[in-house]
Amino acid sequence: MKSLWKSLSAVDLLAISLVFYAAVLIPAVLIQAPFEAQVQPVSVEKLSRPSIMTGSSLIADVAQDLTDGKVEVRNLIPPGMCPGHYDVKPSDVETLANSKAFLIHNWQQNMKSITGLVEAADNPGLIVKVIDVPDAPMVPDVQVEAIDKIAQALGEIDSENSAYYQQKAEERKQAVLAQGEAVGDRLREAKASEIKVICSDMQAEFVKWAGFDVIATYGRPEDLSVAEIEKLVNQAKQASAALVIDNLQSGGAGKSKAVAQDIGAIQVTISNFPGGFENTETWEKTIDKNVDLLLEALNEWREQHG
Repeated sequence: MKSLWKSLSAVDLLAISLVFYAAVLIPAVLIQAPFEAQVQPVSVEKLSRPSIMTGSSLIADVAQDLTDGKVEVRNLIPPGMCPGHYDVKPSDVETLANSKAFLIHNWQQNMKSITGLVEAADNPGLIVKVIDVPDAPMVPDVQVEAIDKIAQALGEIDSENSAYYQQKAEERKQAVLAQGEAVGDRLREAKASEIKVICSDMQAEFVKWAGFDVIATYGRPEDLSVAEIEKLVNQAKQASAALVIDNLQSGGAGKSKAVAQDIGAIQVTISNFPGGFENTETWEKTIDKNVDLLLEALNEWREQHG
């Protein structure tokens, strides 16, 4: 054997080395590399921080504020979209499959898109929490009630931080009530109570809270028949309604604009959820924007009618 190695030239030895490297060492490296990638440690923060999905930007806004980064919050339905018209995506299923909890409104719990999403996620450990409050999320008192319910749900999901969430909830409730007083003063100053309006039934409670005299409401634009629109126009004309107030998430403002034109009123669209308009990612910013829009429309009507 020794004589064989001695008889080989330097070129032969180099060739044998290359063959050995290609046949043995490279496969070994390729096998080892994926294994090493798989066992890379995950940070403690990622392992310890619960992940939750929310059914609306309103719940997400509160949850993000109360948890202050202790929980990863991911929202399902875009804020400017009607919840009933949202089509669940595969990425939503994946997110819920890897979530500890799902916080939804009481009116969402029997929606096919929601029940179908929960079933598709196939997450045996998933905690579903229903935030049972009146469907008037922009009214300050309702927002305060929602904060309490969301804080309670978060405390049950992440018990170690329950006291922290309760403390944050008290702070947020005071801020919401103060904001409500501030915008309420603006509406009273503008004498909103003297103004008759018709509005989307999805905004009726907020518009009444704002002080306007709601003489009629209407449903989703796609559901309005010709007869219903005619009745609405007659009611508005008889009452001399100044504004036609639509809901952003209901979509299709064309019909409300047509009604406003028929009766000589001003049409205005406001949002039911944070983030519906640009730079309105919080409840506070959204209620400010809504009131700005209402007062602008009211000023426009007064300019036209003296």
